Amino acid sequence: MNKSPFGLNEWLLYLQDRKFPVGSDSIAKLKKQIKTPDETLDRMQKNIASEPMLAFAILNQANTMVEYKRNDIKSPIHAASMIGMAGISKVFDALDSYIANGKNPAHRAFSREVQISYEAAAIARRWAIEKKISHVEDVFWITFFRDAVRWLLWYHAHDEMEQLTQRVRRGESNVTAENESLGCRIDELTVALFKYWKVPTVIIESFLTDQVPTAEELQSIARLTHTPDQLPGFAEDKRITILMNSPLILAYCATRVSQEANIVGWGSKNLPFFYRVIAAIIHIRLGDAIQVTHFATTEAARDVRHPAKHSLAAQLLSPALFTHTTGAASAAKKAKVTPLAQLQTKLKGITDHKQRTTLAMKALLAIFKGHSEQVLILRHTTSDNKLSPLLQFGYDVKTLKEIKWNSPSGVIAKLVSKRVAVHFDENKFASMTKDLPDGIDALLNGKQHLFLASSPINEQETYIYWLAGKGQLDRNQFDTFKRVIKLAD
Repeated sequence: MNKSPFGLNEWLLYLQDRKFPVGSDSIAKLKKQIKTPDETLDRMQKNIASEPMLAFAILNQANTMVEYKRNDIKSPIHAASMIGMAGISKVFDALDSYIANGKNPAHRAFSREVQISYEAAAIARRWAIEKKISHVEDVFWITFFRDAVRWLLWYHAHDEMEQLTQRVRRGESNVTAENESLGCRIDELTVALFKYWKVPTVIIESFLTDQVPTAEELQSIARLTHTPDQLPGFAEDKRITILMNSPLILAYCATRVSQEANIVGWGSKNLPFFYRVIAAIIHIRLGDAIQVTHFATTEAARDVRHPAKHSLAAQLLSPALFTHTTGAASAAKKAKVTPLAQLQTKLKGITDHKQRTTLAMKALLAIFKGHSEQVLILRHTTSDNKLSPLLQFGYDVKTLKEIKWNSPSGVIAKLVSKRVAVHFDENKFASMTKDLPDGIDALLNGKQHLFLASSPINEQETYIYWLAGKGQLDRNQFDTFKRVIKLAD
C-alpha cells in the first residue's frame, strides 16, 4: 500500500534522506573532471552552477566540512573552492542520477520550480543593486536556494503539490492550502530539513520571524509608501528599521513575488502590496519599484530560458498568450485540452460526491483508452460495514451481483481504514485474490495489472476506485490514476 505522508514529522522522515536529483550527464562529467589531474575548479564551475541540486549539495558539504569559517559560505562556487576535489567527491552519495524526461510531470515540475526560484533570485539581486547593498551575489544565492525543499516536493510528491497549487488558484491562502494538502507549512518543513542537511544558517534565518517581518510588520512597512508620486516615509520603529536594512527581507519578498506571479498571475491582488513594501525598503517611488521588479524578470529571461515554463517577462508582456488564466479564444482552440485538464474544468462548482466520481471515472476511461476498458467504483459505509458497487464500466452486471462483496477481505479493510493506493502486477495476483471478497476472481485474469485506491468522502463513506488494465500498467500511469482521484476528492 502506498500512503502519502501527512504532517511535519511524516514529511521530514520521507524527505530527509532522499537523494538530490541531478542530471546523469552532469554527474558523469563531474566524476571525470575530479579524476583528471590537470583539471581545475574554474573549469568545473559551469557544470556545478548548471545543476541546482548539485550546487546545493556542494554548498551543504562545505558548510559541514569547514568548521573554522567565520561566516556562512553562500555561493556554491565559493563552496567548491573551499572544499576542493576531495570534498566535492564526497557529495556523490547524496545525488540521484536521472535523465530528464519531458513526458514525466514530476521532471517538468521540478525544472519549472527551479526556474521560478531563479526568477526570484534575479529579482532579489536587482533590488539589492538598487538599494546599493554589499554582497549582491550572496542575496542571489540565498534567494535561489530558499525553495530547494519545494523543488524536491514537486519531484517526489507531484500529486500533493498539484493539489496544493489548485487550492491557491481557487483563492485559498498559502497557509490554508499547505496545511490542508500536506498537513504542515512548507516553510516549517524547509527549516527542519535545512537544519538536518547543514544548509547555511543565513538561508535558514530567511524563514525565521526574528529575522524577517511578520505579516503585521509587513503592513507597517507597506504603509510607509503613501502615494505613487512621493518617496516613502521612514519607519519610527527600531526593529522595523533593522529588518528593512537586512538583505533577508529582499530574499523573502522576491520569493513571494515570483511565486505569486507564476501561480496566480501578474494580475494577483497581492502583488501591489509587495511593490509598496519594496518601494519602502529601497526608498524609491512606487512606480520605480514596479519598474525595477519587471526589469529583473527580463534579466532572468535573458540569462536562463527553460522549456518547462514561460518566463515571467513573457507572461508580463502578454498574459493572453503565456498564461492559463486569461482566455485567448484563438490560442485555446489551438491548444489540445487533455482529459485531465477537462476534468479539472468540469469539476469546478460541483460538490455532489457521486457526480464528481462519475466525472473522474469518465476521465480515467479517456486517459487509459487502449490500456484499460474496465473501471469500477465501490462504496463502503462505516455504520453497517457494507461494501457495494456504485458505478462501473466494462463489467457484466450479473457477475458483479454474484460477488459476495461483504465477505472478509484484508485488502478492503486496509483501503477503508485510511487513504491509500496500490498497484497490483501479475506477480501479486496470486497472493492478492485470496485477500479480496469471495468471487471477485471472476473479474480478474492473472496477466493484467490492477490499480486500487481509496477516497474517504466523510466519516461514514469511502469510495474505492478500481481500474483493471488490459495488460501491464507502469508507474507513470499509476501516478496519473492517483492524480485523477485526488482531483475528484
